[in-house]
Amino acid sequence: MARELVVNWRYTILLVIAVILVYLPGLPGGFIYDDYVNILQNEFISNSGFSIAGAWETMKSGIAGPLGRPLPMLSFYLGFKLSGFSPLGYKLFNITVHAVNAVLVFIVVRRILYFLGRHDKFSGGRLGPELTAFWVTLLWAVHPINLTSVLYVVQRMTSMAATFTLIGIYIYQRIRETQLPGSWKMAGGLGLVILAGLISAMYKETGLLLFLYLLVFECFLYRWQVTSGRVRQYLNIFYALTVALPFCAAVYLSVFGDLLAGYDTRPFDLQQRVLTESRVIWFYISQILLPQAHLFSLYHDDFIVSAGLWEPLTTLLSIIGIIFIVSAGIKYAGRFPWLGFGIAFFLCGHALESTIFPLILVFEHRNYLPSLGLVVILVLSLRMLLNLSKNINSNPVFAIISLLFASVTASMAYDWSNIPLLAERMVQRHPASSGAHYELGYTYMKLYEAERNPVFAGVSLQAFRDAYLLADRSRKLERAIVLYHMTVLYGKPRDQALLDEILNAFRNRKVVADDMKALLRFINCRNEAICNTDDSTCQEIFTNLLDNPGLQGSLRDDVLYIYATYLVTVPGREEKALVIMRDIVARNPENLAYKVKLISVLLTNEYRAEAYKMMDELTQRYGTEWKIIRK
Repeated sequence: MARELVVNWRYTILLVIAVILVYLPGLPGGFIYDDYVNILQNEFISNSGFSIAGAWETMKSGIAGPLGRPLPMLSFYLGFKLSGFSPLGYKLFNITVHAVNAVLVFIVVRRILYFLGRHDKFSGGRLGPELTAFWVTLLWAVHPINLTSVLYVVQRMTSMAATFTLIGIYIYQRIRETQLPGSWKMAGGLGLVILAGLISAMYKETGLLLFLYLLVFECFLYRWQVTSGRVRQYLNIFYALTVALPFCAAVYLSVFGDLLAGYDTRPFDLQQRVLTESRVIWFYISQILLPQAHLFSLYHDDFIVSAGLWEPLTTLLSIIGIIFIVSAGIKYAGRFPWLGFGIAFFLCGHALESTIFPLILVFEHRNYLPSLGLVVILVLSLRMLLNLSKNINSNPVFAIISLLFASVTASMAYDWSNIPLLAERMVQRHPASSGAHYELGYTYMKLYEAERNPVFAGVSLQAFRDAYLLADRSRKLERAIVLYHMTVLYGKPRDQALLDEILNAFRNRKVVADDMKALLRFINCRNEAICNTDDSTCQEIFTNLLDNPGLQGSLRDDVLYIYATYLVTVPGREEKALVIMRDIVARNPENLAYKVKLISVLLTNEYRAEAYKMMDELTQRYGTEWKIIRK
């Protein structure tokens, strides 16, 4: 037991160096996709001063997930105060987090192997627990499946949630393997595990999977063996609170609540999602066990949805395959507990994001921690096979595999060092992906804004057109708005049929937040006299939208906010814009964007005293930088 508590600095340093080297090529890269809405366009980050109030408001500004993910929002706020919007600092922080996680993985896996060794379930042969744990961790640390969790800035939500999940796992290992004497010590230790899980969930909701991971440890490693009835009682209470109770709550909210709300804005229903995810799981497995660069991308919206068990046939085969590997893990749990452990760890890691909830079908970062289960199986299986031969040294084999994984990751990291290159690469790998084409269009739009090169405008417009043509029904309206916006922006002939489609959709179909973001960009372009759009077209857009019976609640306020943004630029309509903004702020007193727009409209209408009073309130609440508005 004493050896397990000693830090192996040699392996630790090697792991950190490996992480740095493999991700170093990606450091020069910029922001992409959700980085913009969470960081660059977040007014709480850029406009508030450096204060506790500013930090608190930023923590509450998160829009991702039901909990808002306040802790990563705080990290973005602190990152901006330290280095502004330079992506280098954000990426360095992400790489540091991944290096820390690699060390934690090494500690956790090492304890697993020592525990199995003490119970005759692991024979290291020429590779002892330390070295085997090192190879497991190294393969995981340099694996390309984890790249988006490292170089995609906003996905520190995933990696930092994993940090506290690993801390919680380690605490639980100490509790179960040392059998803490005394009721208070046992209760205190389990309390720390729960605290780690809650902190992890504040980074991302998948942090709650910590308790499922621990259940996997209990079922396949510790086997519910205890030294006293009191310890068993504590474990029963612990799992009742952390697994059984949340499971019952999730079932209740799924049946009687709105936990499954959102399928009406997806191009698939609940049944199709569950069937498709069986194939997605095997896609992930292929990425993990046989990583190839062309399999990886930020966008997988071209993944074919399963319409039934036989549509495509691989759906049925995938379900049978999952049943088979689960059965094998259970059958051989006594002889090879690491097999069942790895399978269960991987599948439980997908319990939230790859099951019934109406999320996007495929994202590689969902495998950040779950992939560890398959890497454990890969290394221990190879080690067992290699031990059968006395003439093969295992170390060179694992070194070669590590180099192969690292080379794929490093080459992909290089793509991430140049956003235009990355966008082009994603289109090459996924030519049927609307998201990939949209990213290419957005990237070249930014290049056009910077250099005014007509070639960039042509590439951008064609990419946006392809994104529109390839879009599913959930993205069709947003892509149509963007395409019309870009057509006007680049001075091309207007597509009346496209505009008619947009107007009809605004009046009759359910609109979503992404549609409104696209509309706001278009109206801002018109207001800045960049897009030449007549007032009758704009008025028709808002008339159709506000007549839509499905437009209610906060989304209707968003539309009214955009409408006021438009009206304040139309001579003679400024007073109506003021009436609208006052009503919106009255309904949403905590919304910063609405308050800032109201100040702007007040100043336009010469209500300076009221505007200055609001600015003073914002200055007092968020920081001194708000005084810049008055100047």
